[in-house]
Amino acid sequence: MDAVNHNELLTPTQAARLKGVSRQWITSLIRAGTLEAVQIAGRNFVRQRDVLAYKPAPKTGRPPNVATATKATKKRGKK
Repeated sequence: MDAVNHNELLTPTQAARLKGVSRQWITSLIRAGTLEAVQIAGRNFVRQRDVLAYKPAPKTGRPPNVATATKATKKRGKK
C-alpha cells in the first residue's frame, strides 16, 4: 500500500458493516490477498475505497433450477 491517509482506513469489522458481510469474510479476503491490508500495531486495516470497489467474482457453474426449488419448498409445507 502506498501513502495511506489514516482517515480512510477501516478495521475488518467496519469494512464488513460497510459491505453488509461478516467480519470473517473480510478477514478471509485479506488472508487470500484479494483485499489489500496494512498492519498497524499488529492490527489489519483496509482502505475504504478498496472495500467499496471490491466486487466478488461471478459464480461459475449451472444456476439453480427455480421450478425445482419451489416444488421442494411447497412439499415441506412452507409458502
